[in-house]
Amino acid sequence: PITAAKGKRKQRYICCTMMMSTGIIAVALATISSICHGFSAQPSSKPVSMWQILNTNPSTTAFPTIFAPEGSRGEYMDGYSKAAMMERCHDDYKWSFLEKKDSVPQVEEERVEMMSHLYQNCQLFKYVCMVAFAEHYLMDDDDDCNTSKAYETFMRQQEMQPLSQLIFGGVVWDAWQQDDKLPPLYKEKGVDYVRMHCNFGYGNIIGGAAQLTPSNNPLFGKLARAAKECQVNEMVPLILMQVPWREEDSDDYFNQAMKSLADELRFAGVECKQVILETRPPIGISAQQEEGLSTITRQELGFQTGQNMFKSINKAFQDTTIAGFCVAGGSTKGEFPTAMQDDTQNAVRQGMRSFARDEWGYDLCFWEMGAKLMLQPKVGRLWGHNGQAGRDAARELFCVNARDMADEIREGL
Repeated sequence: PITAAKGKRKQRYICCTMMMSTGIIAVALATISSICHGFSAQPSSKPVSMWQILNTNPSTTAFPTIFAPEGSRGEYMDGYSKAAMMERCHDDYKWSFLEKKDSVPQVEEERVEMMSHLYQNCQLFKYVCMVAFAEHYLMDDDDDCNTSKAYETFMRQQEMQPLSQLIFGGVVWDAWQQDDKLPPLYKEKGVDYVRMHCNFGYGNIIGGAAQLTPSNNPLFGKLARAAKECQVNEMVPLILMQVPWREEDSDDYFNQAMKSLADELRFAGVECKQVILETRPPIGISAQQEEGLSTITRQELGFQTGQNMFKSINKAFQDTTIAGFCVAGGSTKGEFPTAMQDDTQNAVRQGMRSFARDEWGYDLCFWEMGAKLMLQPKVGRLWGHNGQAGRDAARELFCVNARDMADEIREGL
């Protein structure tokens, strides 16, 4: 039960301060080696790219190669802007030196140092296969901060990974609406996948679901052309679309948005089996209403929503498979947070996975998490206290949070 899972997280947090070790059932290396068509099972200085896997394998074998046979590995999202990063450090981590004058460079460097330490953990990548970085984390070092250290640490870790646990680095492309070409930096840095985030706005701005068509909204065409640009450069596009999801007619918005995107991707010549999608699910009720439901009712709502989402995707893409799908959970920030309850979000994943297994032969849906459940305030606070012991405890908790997500999606409801 989800309530038990929450209890386990609290218990494991206490254990982390004592530095208890973690573990998971090993994946059979021979199986994955055969999927990868003869790639060496030994660590290599030139890792197998996500593009190679998706380009040379059907989705039924590419998905378990990337996300593990049970689809239990997921993505850590570290796409915060510098301003959002500062807010997290101040509000969540409570780092004492934040009160000092001109502390911005010090905070930036401290957070990069923390993330680099968190990635120096082979155990983490039993549960995490993708890490998305904000673009500024890829930039060359400046005089104030070694900004690329965390990304470089991740890439060194990538070179040491066995084929049973490949990992992939991504970047958030903020300028996809303005720029026709990918920044050369992405290829220079060996980026595997590119995130593009597109918020279509609230219902009163859109003017109804029927307005979400390529002829009425040029964003669909821009997304498709940007996705094609990624694929031309042998990088996998990950498209996050945000449309109204807590309104009564949220199903209509989701269905129309999926159809319009699929139409434009086909028109642009995008290979859909090499595309990953992400949206918030069309729950159709407010966060307050959702919280007031019983656990069983939330799970039923989420499961049915996930099944309906898969039907819509299958119809929009005309039975053509996509590489993967991520259920976005909403925001935990602001006066009125919109984030889903954990049990609802997991039920959405399970509903989608149940239909995908039957129709497409693989789980399709994977987990993604950022500050809500992986880089919790507790992680930052552990890092900021008790010297090296606190830093190692933060790394352990970060890993345990990922393990909990892997357990949750694997165990189902």
